Amino acid sequence: MKKKRAGFTLVEMVIVVTILGILSGIGFMKFGNVQETSRKNAMFLLLCLFLLVGVILGVICARNGDKSLIEKLDFLFLTDFENKRNMGLFSVFSASFASGFLLLLATFLLGISSWGFFVLPAIPLFKGFGFGISTGYMYAAYGASGIFYNILVVLPGAFISALVLIIISKESFRFSWDIMTSLRGYKSDISGEFRLYIIRIFWALIILAGASVVDMLFSLVFSGLFSFS
Repeated sequence: MKKKRAGFTLVEMVIVVTILGILSGIGFMKFGNVQETSRKNAMFLLLCLFLLVGVILGVICARNGDKSLIEKLDFLFLTDFENKRNMGLFSVFSASFASGFLLLLATFLLGISSWGFFVLPAIPLFKGFGFGISTGYMYAAYGASGIFYNILVVLPGAFISALVLIIISKESFRFSWDIMTSLRGYKSDISGEFRLYIIRIFWALIILAGASVVDMLFSLVFSGLFSFS
C-alpha cells in the first residue's frame, strides 16, 4: 500500500469538507427561498448542520488515524475502501444496506421514545462522522485520487442514504415530541401519527435499499478505474 502522507493542512481540509458539503447543500436547493426555508424547515437544516459537523469531525479524526481505525469502523460505516473493492456485488449491497439499516433502526427506536428527540441529532452526526473519516483518510493517504474515488464510488449512495436519515430523523424527532406531549396531557390520541410514522419508516427502508443498489452499481462501474497499491 502507498505510504500515508504526513497529514493535510487546514486549507486542504476545508476543500475536502466543501466537497462533502454536497451531502447537505444539494438538499437545500429543492426548497427555494432561503428565508422561507429557514422558518419552515428549521429542524431539517439543523440536522443537516449536524451531518456537516460530523463530516468535519471525521476528517479531523482521519488526520490522526491509520488503516487499523478504518478497519475497526468498517462494520458501522463501510469505511474500508480496499475491502469494498474486493467484494462481490451482493456483498457490497449487503454491507451498504446493513450499515444504513442500523442507523435507521436506531432512528426509529428513538422516535418511539419520549426522550428520543434529545438524542436524534446524533444520528446524522454519526453518519457524517463515518463518511468524513473514510474520505479524510482517503485524501490523506492518496490525495486527489482518493477524493475522486469518493466522488465517483462512495458519494452517490452516501448522499441518498444521508438524505433519507436526515428526513427520517426529522420525522422521528416530531413523533418523539408528540409522545412526550401526549404523556404530559397536551395530546389525547397519537395513533394516527403513529401509523403515518410507520409508513414513512417503511418507505425510508425501501429508499435505503435503493441507495445500496446505487452504491453497488457505482462500485461496479468505477472502482476498477482506481489503483491504490
